[in-house]
Amino acid sequence: MSAEPRTARPRRTVAIAALVVVVLVAATVIVLRLYAPSTGEQGDDGSPGGAGSSPSPAATAAVATGCLGGAARDAAMVRAAQDAADQTESGAVEVSAAFVRWLNQYPYPEGVEQVQQSSLAAEAPTRDLVAFFATDPDLSGGLVGRDEPYWLSTVSGVYVVESASDDAVTTSIGTALVTDGELSPTLKGSITVTVAWENDQWAFVRSEGTRTTEDLFAVGTPFSGGC
Repeated sequence: MSAEPRTARPRRTVAIAALVVVVLVAATVIVLRLYAPSTGEQGDDGSPGGAGSSPSPAATAAVATGCLGGAARDAAMVRAAQDAADQTESGAVEVSAAFVRWLNQYPYPEGVEQVQQSSLAAEAPTRDLVAFFATDPDLSGGLVGRDEPYWLSTVSGVYVVESASDDAVTTSIGTALVTDGELSPTLKGSITVTVAWENDQWAFVRSEGTRTTEDLFAVGTPFSGGC
């Protein structure tokens, strides 16, 4: 990552599907291309399925807080969320939100090696997060200036469970950008995350663009807390 300043990209000021639209044309944005070999269309994506002996996630759904694991945005938070989440739909949503909060920030998140080793599912299409961050990706999709600090918050966020089984849950996570310590009322993100239940925890499989921010925030369930 170069220490020299680069020309800032223009800030977008409307809550459109920016994170999703940009993602479909830029391989590094919000890692949608990183984990999804398709262009974000839903369907058969190799996610695990099938019934097990545990209760169905749909039968034990509860409103997710969006802050399981704590307010930090480091590897310890992701690990704490995985440890605390049970095999329910809401538990899967919490881990998905934790991963989104950890991954999408600048400066880049701490503990990349730890997350790579302990938080990715065996079937994740791409497992080398260290190599990914070495490419110096612009994860904001141009919503903030290049090299401008930012992070994502679930405080005003929402979510929609797209599909759920005992072994896999796919959730669209809606967040707001935080820049200069302030939550933006207009700059929003929409990321659809799949997690799989393995080794007694929810592990990250992939993320992709499936909903615009307008659609997601219009129909999504607000997180009960957020951070």
